[in-house]
Amino acid sequence: MEARIVTASGWQFAAIKAGKFRRMQSAGMLSKLLNPSTLGPNIRDLARVVQGVGGALRILRRFKPEVVFLKGGFVCLPVGIAARLLHIPYVIHESDVSPGLANRILGKWAYRIAVGFPVKHYHDFDKSRLMYVGNPVRPDILKAHRLEGLAMFKLQDGLPVILITGGSQGATQINDVVLEALSGLLPHYQIIHQTGDRDLERIRFELGRRSDITHLERYHPYAFLMKEMAPALAVADLVIGRAGVGTINDSAALGKPTVLIPNYEMASHQLENARLLARQGAVRVLNGTTLTPAKLVGEVKRILDDPAEQALLSKGIRELGRPQAAHDLAVLLEATVRKFHGAGESAAGEDEA
Repeated sequence: MEARIVTASGWQFAAIKAGKFRRMQSAGMLSKLLNPSTLGPNIRDLARVVQGVGGALRILRRFKPEVVFLKGGFVCLPVGIAARLLHIPYVIHESDVSPGLANRILGKWAYRIAVGFPVKHYHDFDKSRLMYVGNPVRPDILKAHRLEGLAMFKLQDGLPVILITGGSQGATQINDVVLEALSGLLPHYQIIHQTGDRDLERIRFELGRRSDITHLERYHPYAFLMKEMAPALAVADLVIGRAGVGTINDSAALGKPTVLIPNYEMASHQLENARLLARQGAVRVLNGTTLTPAKLVGEVKRILDDPAEQALLSKGIRELGRPQAAHDLAVLLEATVRKFHGAGESAAGEDEA
């Protein structure tokens, strides 16, 4: 997906090999390292990291960047190591409140670490190098109007709209609960649902077999929302999704009441994100492992039938929104270039960020 989006935007794209470190829920680092189910894949992926460092060294020598920007994730580790070896300054952006392993390693040598939440919530980094910039939001998300969503999805004005997303690849766990909850939701609400590629046809097939679900014209399933996401968010009265920063940031930028269903089994950073926002009263959180259609319907009705609850959630999540995050990151990167390559210029531009 990255290659397609980047090249379509006119940017040069270069790929490297990378590998992830798999950790099972066993006690102690040694036990995690030697776990039979992860030992083989970890050895294989360690070789990929070494290959990735070699590839990154070749790419960086060819591109000759003045600064390297690392967004996080295991693919950044070999690039950061290569930048360190070539004495190229790099800036990290950590979106989540709980940093991943790659960023915790690379954070030791980063010039600056931009973070998606207030600095006080981070304990794995040297706070003197942290900068709170928030997480970037696409400009079209900020510009879309509710009327665009009504027209694009052929929605009925005056009937509440729910946007449900399990991320770009969808979430079968959420999709299954939503499918069973439709009979309780569609008589009262309209739904735009990003299902992911793998579940869309299955959901359509199941809907064709169900006679208990009425008002199916109010249900709008999509495998993936690209240009449709901005109008979908603009028209939504409630957002339901995983606790990834994409969902959180978009909702925060627009002040949308939000219910988070973090991935309790795979993504600990989602749990931390959800817990932080829940403590601040910015979202409502449901446990996906115990979620039932009845619980989902009950939570939706509790929010959408209570204007005061909607206003409270909207205010709480909007306070976390940083619509200028992309600009502040750009200022930080430019200041880093001046710091290391400017002829005696100071990095005063950092103060703007």
